[in-house]
Formats: sequence, structure tokens, C-alpha cells
Amino acid sequence: MINGGCLCGAVQFEVSEFKSNVFKCHCSKCRKAFGGASSAAALTPESGFSWLKGHAGIQEFQCDSGFKRCFCPDCGSILPQYLPDYKMHWIPVGLLDSDPGLRLKQHIHVDSKAEWEILDAETVQHGEGFGS
Repeated sequence: MINGGCLCGAVQFEVSEFKSNVFKCHCSKCRKAFGGASSAAALTPESGFSWLKGHAGIQEFQCDSGFKRCFCPDCGSILPQYLPDYKMHWIPVGLLDSDPGLRLKQHIHVDSKAEWEILDAETVQHGEGFGS
């Protein structure tokens, strides 16, 4: 089990299995939501994720485009969210308390990355989402 949580500790969760390695999304919405060049995340199946504490108070923000982020109402940390179309949870890997043994394998939405960002040459890059 890998535990994780928000900055203040009000929301905590555990992951028992991952369905993907780490990917970084470079779309403009992730840059705004994370305040950096990209978001780093991994996916876990529905059965591999559970909330331990504080999930009832989680807040959500959704853009007109459908882009949604869940966050802690106390510290503002972006939190895992369930993706019903895929039956998986999207996990921001920066929230994890220990090394899950995953490594960066893909960059997605690199066609809209920030001009100042330099990507490594070894990691697979997709212009849009996965496989594009």
C-alpha cells in the first residue's frame, strides 16, 4: 500500500495498485491548476484506491469545457479524482508519501506546452492525449 494526502493532512488515501506509470500533462488547464509546467499523475483502477480520511469535504471546480479538479477545502491541494468513463482514479503523484516505484513514461498534450519548458528526449511525447 502507498499512502498519500494533501498538504495539511485533512484528506488522506491509499493506493494498492497502479495501472500506469507516471505521465505529465502539459495542457494549459493543468498548468493553471498546478501552477507549474505540467501535472504529474498516474492511474489506479477503482479497486486499487480508497479514501482514508476527509473525502466527504472535498471540493470540486469544473470549467465549462468539462475539465475538473478536486481539492482540499483547507489547504487547496489538488486531490485524486475518479474518472467514471475509465473506472479509474487519477492520482497526482506528488501527493504520495513514499516512492511507488513508478517512473515517468509519457508526456501528453505537448503541442500546448509552455514555450519556456524543455522536455527530455528519452520520454515518449504525445501532441495531444495518450497515443496522439
